[in-house]
Amino acid sequence: METAVPVDQRPATQLKELRDSQLYSWATLERDAYLKRLGVLFTSSFCLLGGPIAYQTFDPFGQTAEFLLSGALGAGFVVSLAVIRIYLGWSYVGDRLLSAAVAYEETGWYDGQTFVKPPEVLTRDRLLGTYEVKPTLARLKTTLLGTGGSLLFSAFLLFGLISTQADADGMYGRGAAAAPRVLAGGEGILYSNRVKSIADLKSDDEAAAAEQAAQGGRPGYCGDRFFRAAAGGSFCSSFDSRGGRR
Repeated sequence: METAVPVDQRPATQLKELRDSQLYSWATLERDAYLKRLGVLFTSSFCLLGGPIAYQTFDPFGQTAEFLLSGALGAGFVVSLAVIRIYLGWSYVGDRLLSAAVAYEETGWYDGQTFVKPPEVLTRDRLLGTYEVKPTLARLKTTLLGTGGSLLFSAFLLFGLISTQADADGMYGRGAAAAPRVLAGGEGILYSNRVKSIADLKSDDEAAAAEQAAQGGRPGYCGDRFFRAAAGGSFCSSFDSRGGRR
């Protein structure tokens, strides 16, 4: 009845190929196995893509929430793309199963034909489309709603953290200026938490190195508006233009 249509272009055959596919078959797994596959993909994407990218902006120890949210956004985006790809494949085959006529190519794109399904084939295909493909598409839609909502919620939280804690130049994360602490009595300012007093810089080479690293390559007074003004703000602006961290 379907001899005119090449075997690999028959909707029932295409459905079987989806069931046997490494990726598309995820949609037919039991609930726990399905969620496990998505979880493995999310974790792998976080470790290989989202996490390393987030690390370039956020310190995972000092800005843990921001780092996790940023990495989760990247990993969640990968999961969403995978689910969308699976959904499109099942949707395409579902449409061909439910349709009374399907397009096919005998040997190539230039000799396209349309096959009108006999009643027996149409009944079989519509049963497959109704009882197998439609429930699968419903599951994938639910997954997309869940991943989409999670992405929006994570983006909202991350934006809130960034907008409320950005520095005076609007920067946040590793690109932001380190916030110095002013010592009692106006002794000066320090950036590194490892350094307790100005005297430590004179007697401890490791403390001096830690303070230099914490300053980000800029003179320390450039990070405090009072000391910056007292020392002459024009010099700090000139230093910034040569590539120092703002």
